[in-house]
Amino acid sequence: MKIDSEIRELYKDCKYVYIIDSYDKVNDDEGYLYCVSTSDESYMELIHERDRLEDNGKICVLGGSYNNGGAVGVQYEIKG
Repeated sequence: MKIDSEIRELYKDCKYVYIIDSYDKVNDDEGYLYCVSTSDESYMELIHERDRLEDNGKICVLGGSYNNGGAVGVQYEIKG
C-alpha cells in the first residue's frame, strides 16, 4: 500500500497503475502499486494491463507523468 505522492517520488518521470479496494477510496490517493511504465514506448503496455485488470473486476488508478513537456494527462478537450 502506497500513497500516490510516494509512488511519484519513487518513480519520477514514469506513469503507473495502482489498484484500490473501492470507489469510496478513490480520493484517498493510495493503493497497491501494480505496474510502472518508464517510457513513452511502454505506455500502451501499461494501458493494456490496466484494461486487463479492470476486465477482471479490479478498480485501477492511472497516475504519474513522463514529464516530457511538464503536462500531466489531457489538459483540455474540445468537441466541435
